[in-house]
Amino acid sequence: MNIKSKKGFTLIELMIVIVIIGILAAIGYPSYIDQVTKTKRSDGKVALMTAAQSLESCFTEYNAYDDANCAFAATSPEGHYAITIADAATTFTLTATPQASQADPVCANFTFTNAGVQGFSGTGTAAQCW
Repeated sequence: MNIKSKKGFTLIELMIVIVIIGILAAIGYPSYIDQVTKTKRSDGKVALMTAAQSLESCFTEYNAYDDANCAFAATSPEGHYAITIADAATTFTLTATPQASQADPVCANFTFTNAGVQGFSGTGTAAQCW
């Protein structure tokens, strides 16, 4: 009697591989989500800095931040934050508010003033957010 050896994987071996992949995914997914959130935060910070540069340029030309000729983008480049301004003739405060795709309780809203003061309204720390 000639018994041929069968090649392949047993069900137990396949289940062990699936369990290992599941463990690796469970460990890696939260880190991935954290990095995506940090990337989206940088989108809001870039928008604030760009708007601040635009307003400073306007102040240089018109001697006021609230001149009718002064304009900046109302959303961040990738659309994750809405940019608003509270201004007077000689000061401004820019606020970046996260949109639906960027629910971020750690940093929440970012603020930036004409004096260069950086702020946020979330539960995190300045090192985490800025």
